[in-house]
Amino acid sequence: MSVIDSSNVSISDGNKVPFNDNYMDHNSEYVQPSKRHTAKISVMHNLNDSVVSENKFDKLSVDDNEAEQGVIIPIKRPPPIMLQRTEHFIQDLKKINDEWGPVESKLGGPYIKLFTQSDEACYILTTFLRTNDMGYFIIVPRSESPIKVVIRGLSRDLNVDVLKKALVEEYEFVVDKVVQLTRFKTKEPLELFQVTLLNIEVNKASGKLLPCSI
Repeated sequence: MSVIDSSNVSISDGNKVPFNDNYMDHNSEYVQPSKRHTAKISVMHNLNDSVVSENKFDKLSVDDNEAEQGVIIPIKRPPPIMLQRTEHFIQDLKKINDEWGPVESKLGGPYIKLFTQSDEACYILTTFLRTNDMGYFIIVPRSESPIKVVIRGLSRDLNVDVLKKALVEEYEFVVDKVVQLTRFKTKEPLELFQVTLLNIEVNKASGKLLPCSI
C-alpha cells in the first residue's frame, strides 16, 4: 500500500470565486466544483526503500517418514458366515466361543452373522461348523469365488482323502474339498478329480502348480 506524505502534496490555490446562482443548482443537493478549484496530488515514491520479503511457512517442518508412508489401506475382512438360527442358537454360539474361539456375531433375521478377521480363520470356522452339523452359508462375491481345478492322469482307484492330504502336506495348498468325477449315465468313476481351493494368496502364489492339472 502506498503512503502519501503530506509534504509531497501540492495544492494550487488560485483566485477564489464565490459561488452564486450561476454556479449552483438550487434543486440539487450536490455541487460539483470546477476543475480549476480541485487539488492536484503528486506522489513521490522512494525507489531506494528496501522490500522485506519473508516466507511465513519457512518455520514449518515436514516429516520425511510421514511423506514416504502415504495412505494406509485398511485390510478387507472376508464376508460374514450366515449361521442358521435354530431353537438352540444360544448353545451353538456358546459352543463356538468355547471350543473354536471368540467370534464376533450379530443377529440378522433367521440367521446369525459370524465375522472373522482373515480368510484362513473363515475357512477354519466353516470346517468347525460342518463338523458339528451347524447349518450355514456364505455370500461370496464373484471376485472371491473358489478356485476349481481338475486333475487328470491319476488312478481311478485313488482315494480322495489321500489326494487331499497330499495336496495339503506336500504342496501346501489350502484345500476345501476333492471329488472324483463320474460318467453322467453309468456313474462310472473317471480318472478325473476336481479340487476346490480357497481363493486366498496362499493358493495363488507364483510357482505353485498342481500335478497333472488342466
